[in-house]
Amino acid sequence: MQKKFVLVNVPTSEKAYHSLIDFVAVFPPLGLLSIASVLEKIGVNVSIVDADAMRLGIDEAADRVAALKPDYVGVTGMTATMDLVGNFFSRIKKRLPETIIILGGPHISALPRQTLDDYPEIDIGVIGEGDETIAELFTAFENGTPIDGIKGIVFRKNGSVADTGTRPPIKDMASLPPIAWHLVDFSVYRSYGWNKWVSGYREPLGVVFTGRGCCGRCNFCASHCVFGHGLRFYPIERIKDEIDFLVRKFGIRVLYFQDDTFTVNRKLVNEICDFLIERGYNKRLEIMVSSRVDTINAPTLKRMREAGVRWICFGVESGNQHILDKMQKNITIDEIRNAFRLSREAGLFIAGNFMIGHLEETWDTAMDTINLACELDQDYTSFAIAIPFPGTDLYKHCIEKGIKLPRWGNFGSVNSPPIPLNDNLKADQLMELRRIAVSKFFKRPSYLLRMLKRFNMWAVSIDFARMYIALRKEQKEKRF
Repeated sequence: MQKKFVLVNVPTSEKAYHSLIDFVAVFPPLGLLSIASVLEKIGVNVSIVDADAMRLGIDEAADRVAALKPDYVGVTGMTATMDLVGNFFSRIKKRLPETIIILGGPHISALPRQTLDDYPEIDIGVIGEGDETIAELFTAFENGTPIDGIKGIVFRKNGSVADTGTRPPIKDMASLPPIAWHLVDFSVYRSYGWNKWVSGYREPLGVVFTGRGCCGRCNFCASHCVFGHGLRFYPIERIKDEIDFLVRKFGIRVLYFQDDTFTVNRKLVNEICDFLIERGYNKRLEIMVSSRVDTINAPTLKRMREAGVRWICFGVESGNQHILDKMQKNITIDEIRNAFRLSREAGLFIAGNFMIGHLEETWDTAMDTINLACELDQDYTSFAIAIPFPGTDLYKHCIEKGIKLPRWGNFGSVNSPPIPLNDNLKADQLMELRRIAVSKFFKRPSYLLRMLKRFNMWAVSIDFARMYIALRKEQKEKRF
């Protein structure tokens, strides 16, 4: 009998966002879809249960999975979701005690042994990229051969945890099969609320990666635990085929290139833009990208706008040069201002992401960040409080300084209590700074008037009113 492998996106968003959940994007689980593609390539019977996108409860999700009677269950776990993931695993083990549970993702990649100690229901942890590892694991299980020689895993052996060492990142990106889109219900995914301000669409949403990894070395980011350092790109023909498929099969109206630094490979960007224009997708799609301020130039931005790119999102993080240097962002305030100016001149809408509470942050340096956010001509912004995720220098700082850390469930970016990294900024002060930031940015009359002129007035007005009500609810519950 053919063995069954079920990949699960555990329901976590309701707990993370509460009243704000309708404003956030719901993206397809591309990591799980990539794993599924590899498994299907070697003949495995694979299913995906995206319980988070379907907004199932934890018991309902466990029942859905149990009904499929899988031999293997695979889950990706983020630090902030690990308590919920562990809760889900315990329910699966009660329903399916013989099922092998496999966990991948940034949390276990950063803390492999500790994670197996923390969550006894996990049988195997995958460290780093899981595509090749999962295929080798399945083959070993089916052949009855030892898994000790499979690089990039931790597992239980003779009452202890065995670690097989690091698996290097996949070099040949062309070796990976196309994404298994047929395994998910496309109707449950949507983009950010502010996409509707431009085209009126949040869905159907298509998400594409042009590669893996990042050129940055930001010391608050843990993505290197999974993807390593440096960049690897998919072949241009694969990217074209994927966009074609998403448009023709699902009729997407919003396309998000989810790379952290879309503009770093200008040759690839220009080839993608040429393709989008040639196909006429620039007239159909609202396209969104993310990037770094030190990887753009005017000609590329203008070409992107011609190709249908409407939004560019920058990770600015701080408005104080000393804090940027402490973050190891390797950018300057002048580069930030220049990137926003060039993007605006190219006709792009701009969203900036900012962070408060990094190492050596003070009230004054945080105000520098808030003031820069208000100075820049941008259409949307977010203000996060720094989180010491495992695998980052911030986490090491907390361990070395003996800073008390909460349960993993309180490592969330929206509705979790702040984790102070500096003696001079307590949790309540960090919350107050974020409230000041949100109020000062979004309540400026000049900003509100600009938004009503640039975008669909009705859509903006409704969203701002709904957001105000949602934030008041969160503040009343002392979650924001």
